[in-house]
Amino acid sequence: MNRLFFIFLFFSFTCFSQKKNSDNWILNSEESFITYEAKHVLHQWSGLNKNIKGVLILQEDEPVKIAVTSNISDFDSGNSSRDSNALEILEALVFPRVSYFGETFDLDNNKLNISGKMKFHGIEKNIAIKTSYEKSQKKIVLKGNLIIKPSDFQIKLPVFMLVKMEDNLIINYELIFSN
Repeated sequence: MNRLFFIFLFFSFTCFSQKKNSDNWILNSEESFITYEAKHVLHQWSGLNKNIKGVLILQEDEPVKIAVTSNISDFDSGNSSRDSNALEILEALVFPRVSYFGETFDLDNNKLNISGKMKFHGIEKNIAIKTSYEKSQKKIVLKGNLIIKPSDFQIKLPVFMLVKMEDNLIINYELIFSN
């Protein structure tokens, strides 16, 4: 099912959006990562995901579309009990993926602003991302961070010692695409 989703995602982008001089760059899962940082008044923690899928489409050497997706279950905080609780809170059996689709790009001196939609916990939100953009002949690197609020995606914040966790997740990423 996972491969079928990615194949559909890839072909929908490539078949319906390609024009002359288009270039498809595939995300290198072995080199790329996404992390999150979360806080509670008593402690903070982070999780790492290195199992990401994605495609970046360039047209006339400029980015025009991006799709990145990952399974919620692939985030690892180093604490299996915390990860298990997170899967329950995020309803990962019902909403197994987090995805981002960008179609509006503004490239200026190795800074890239992307406007797109993030789908998380079954909710789709417009999210603007500011990222660094490094392109060579063999790879494109997008690197940066953003803050999302779980409550914006109708996620009930967990409570520990009668206090909810902070309603901010800091997302850090380094996405490396190869053609």
